[in-house]
Amino acid sequence: MDAADFGEQGGQNFFSGKVFFAALACACLLLGGKVDFLSAHDQDSPMRRREEKLKIFREKRDRFFKEDVHSPLRESDRKIFKGLFYYPIDLKYAMVGSIERYPTESKILYANIPTNRKRERKYVKYGRFKFKWMAKEYVLQIYRPLGGAELFLPFKDKTSETETHLMGRYLFIEPMPGGMILIDFNRAYNPFCEYNEKYTCPYAPEENWLEIAVRAGEKRFR
Repeated sequence: MDAADFGEQGGQNFFSGKVFFAALACACLLLGGKVDFLSAHDQDSPMRRREEKLKIFREKRDRFFKEDVHSPLRESDRKIFKGLFYYPIDLKYAMVGSIERYPTESKILYANIPTNRKRERKYVKYGRFKFKWMAKEYVLQIYRPLGGAELFLPFKDKTSETETHLMGRYLFIEPMPGGMILIDFNRAYNPFCEYNEKYTCPYAPEENWLEIAVRAGEKRFR
């Protein structure tokens, strides 16, 4: 499993659809039966005790990488694994907003997303998420795999290739009351091919390349 490995919302890093759904199911069990680390008590307020929750999420993710049979790490790496590398938690990277859905009544929009296997995967363009950073507005496209219900949000930024994964990272989409969502870059994570080349990983298409440095979330493993 992968980024979705820990509740990931998309058609990300897996060998096949069957493997993906099995991995996602395992991830849900790891996270208490939900595709998130939030408890049922906190579902209505993902920002409540946010920093504490992020620390717990990172602890669980590190434990998954070290101990779980679905860990993407090679056995040699697992033996010496001490934890993933993260930027310090910074809550200014937590963005609240809404998804602007694309119409589906007429023509469905599609996107061909590149992978590390030099071939593309076709996704439905589900909608877009707008946020402001340093008084400037940015837009991220949100996708849905064909025949799937999970949402997929890959992005690339100015830290890619140097501080973070070469071709970008993935983001969780957390529901909030009133139809709003929370996208927290502190939870940005690497695709599984960062840890093991046997995985197939979709990459962020150019329309999701941000012209800013997002120093939040997971760093490169090597």
